[in-house]
Amino acid sequence: MNASEKQPKTRSCATINVTPLASAALKNAIPKNGYSVHDTEITYNGQRLYPGVWMHYSTRTEEGEETARHEWLCGPLHVDAITRNSTCSDGYGRLLRFTNLDGKELSWALPSELLAGRPERIVSTLFNRGLKIDHSQQREIVSYIASQHPQRRVISTATTGWLGDELFVTPLESVGTGDAIFQSESSSNGEYGKAGTLEGWQQSISAILPGNPLFQLGIGASLAGTLLAPLRVYSGCGFHLLWDSSNGKTTIVMCAASVWGHGNKFMRKWAASGSGLEGLSALRNDCLVPLDELGQANPAIVGEVVYAIVDGVGKQRAEPTGAARKIRRWLAILLSSGEITLETKMREAGKPVRAGQEVRLVTVSAGRTYGAWDNLHNHPSGQALSDALQKASGVHYGHAGPAFVRRLIEHGDTEKLPDLLDTIQKRFHPTSSQAARVAKNFAILALALELATTYGLLPLTEGEGTNSMLELFESWQAGRGEGPSEDRQILRAIADFIDRHGGSRFQSTAVGAEAVRDRAGYWERTASGRIYLFTRGGLQDATQDFELTRVLRTLDSVGAIIKKEPGKLQHRKRLPDGSNPGLYWIDPARLEHVG
Repeated sequence: MNASEKQPKTRSCATINVTPLASAALKNAIPKNGYSVHDTEITYNGQRLYPGVWMHYSTRTEEGEETARHEWLCGPLHVDAITRNSTCSDGYGRLLRFTNLDGKELSWALPSELLAGRPERIVSTLFNRGLKIDHSQQREIVSYIASQHPQRRVISTATTGWLGDELFVTPLESVGTGDAIFQSESSSNGEYGKAGTLEGWQQSISAILPGNPLFQLGIGASLAGTLLAPLRVYSGCGFHLLWDSSNGKTTIVMCAASVWGHGNKFMRKWAASGSGLEGLSALRNDCLVPLDELGQANPAIVGEVVYAIVDGVGKQRAEPTGAARKIRRWLAILLSSGEITLETKMREAGKPVRAGQEVRLVTVSAGRTYGAWDNLHNHPSGQALSDALQKASGVHYGHAGPAFVRRLIEHGDTEKLPDLLDTIQKRFHPTSSQAARVAKNFAILALALELATTYGLLPLTEGEGTNSMLELFESWQAGRGEGPSEDRQILRAIADFIDRHGGSRFQSTAVGAEAVRDRAGYWERTASGRIYLFTRGGLQDATQDFELTRVLRTLDSVGAIIKKEPGKLQHRKRLPDGSNPGLYWIDPARLEHVG
């Protein structure tokens, strides 16, 4: 049919799903004005109608004769249900089912809001997923979808994870009780995937867990994301595996990723934009965000990214109209690896690490007996074990996570989780409030390992997962030292300042002493060595990332201020020029009291 022959078309909203019929029935099945969709080729009034969606309409010749027209739009595309959120207040969409170019049946929960936009946004996703489409009919395809109003209703969600207490949704499947589906604007599914078998994963990956605490941490982190919401925990946590290159830490992250998807695809690199990692985290709600190579991260934003991923709150952004977009939220566990610490990475951009960042992304030493391993399980070397695990993570994947959730629901354990966690947590003995938060996070991983062991998913003995997490926590706490993290940072900052500028920015209090430029204070010699008399500005310069009152409280708590007047933390000093300023008298030897 030429474009010149086309005339305005009127179509009913009725769509006929056609299967091979007798000719009389077929004649009644094809609408005069509307759509039909069928999965096999048929012949109607002498015209072959290929499998797919057809648009039917009529035109009139100049003589007034009516002619039936039939146009093919795309391959078989069924609208099976109306989707909406559990409150029936928003989140409406259409559940599409279609067959791609390789004969594979796929589905997509299309948000209805896309129907109000440009057709390219919908058609590009269908093209990408393999639906055969007449490119010139893009608008008609969208009109066909919009015209469909099936009776079936399905709950939709734009986030992965728990939907109530007995239903867990991923882009691939719904685990538990209820009819729900993941609904997204694009074809992206966050690289959730499945291949091989659960038994294959157990034989090739989880079989290596016994005797390997660091590996248990990785698998525990991947499973524990599903426990956060039932535990009524309102922020996630993060663990960073630190050691030299090629020791197996990336393999651990990759195997943790295999709990939900392909080991190398579900795992991502730190070398991404902040908004990209935020979008990834939103697709990993109640799950795992595995990121490799912290050294590749942007040092200017990596601290903010850690806060965002662990706290589960995206940035406030605006719509093109200027209205505020809905803030994205999630709850997930971050598992990271790299050859440097978060502190080192942030210092590349001249940014300090806050204590909140340190407890959100806990650095765990990945230096064990054989690289990241303690038990090689008959492999000749740590490298050989890593190679075998990496290969396995791309063959058997995507089964353990859903299986863990399924057993959690079947055993009715979600309501017991707080009590179970409390029992495990009592074995941890933190020495500060910050350490207590980290202890709880290790305990959550231990709980996941113990449950998975009970369910027969992991080959650990009862209590082994808890003992391993306790060992790693105690090692972290011993390396960190006692007291708040901010205290160590403050004392270290002042000590570093004295090391760098003690001979250039501090002037002797002796008569006739040479003046110094950009003076931060004075020094005088005592029997035990030099004492540094900081001016207020000098102390603020040395600790510019902290409030002065916080700095003084830390210094006083370790006895570093050795001379002060009643009710004050300063002491006046008569200087050769006749001035008598109040100064902070600091003994550098006391700065090593913490950390």
